[in-house]
Amino acid sequence: MESLGTHFDRETIGVSPRQGTVPADETTGNRPEGRIVVGLDGSFGSALALRWAAREAAELGVVLDVVAAWTEADPERPTLDRPEAPLAVARERLERALASLVRAPIPPERIVATPLHGTAGEVLVVRARNARLLVLGTSGIECPTIPGPTGVYCLRHSTAPVVFVPAPDA
Repeated sequence: MESLGTHFDRETIGVSPRQGTVPADETTGNRPEGRIVVGLDGSFGSALALRWAAREAAELGVVLDVVAAWTEADPERPTLDRPEAPLAVARERLERALASLVRAPIPPERIVATPLHGTAGEVLVVRARNARLLVLGTSGIECPTIPGPTGVYCLRHSTAPVVFVPAPDA
């Protein structure tokens, strides 16, 4: 990504801080104008939100902070064959998202990508505490303009303005 003038903080990928210990971005400190946080869950809606947030971050010259939340697999419902699989899925989502940003016409100047442990709403609200915006996609399952449960949680609890990027009409 360096060839595009984008710095991807590789040290952040793989970090899995526990809930309540979300690291601050040292370069932006507590300046709200310094970051746009976007939640990534692998859905079409979150991909749209990522593109919107990336354009906005590039236009404003701020850090794009991409977050994928993860929790441990439910031991009573073994759907994954490896205990580290939820973290691996979050990392994979981030890697795919970053690869898509490389193809953006004007990528953000700096991108931070972090898999964070905890429920999505709680992690995003904590991460966006000092951000300029928290950007999320809509669920798009039954109605492409209505936020899902994570979005509703963020809307109720976030101190940062929350932007919903709606899925196009089906």
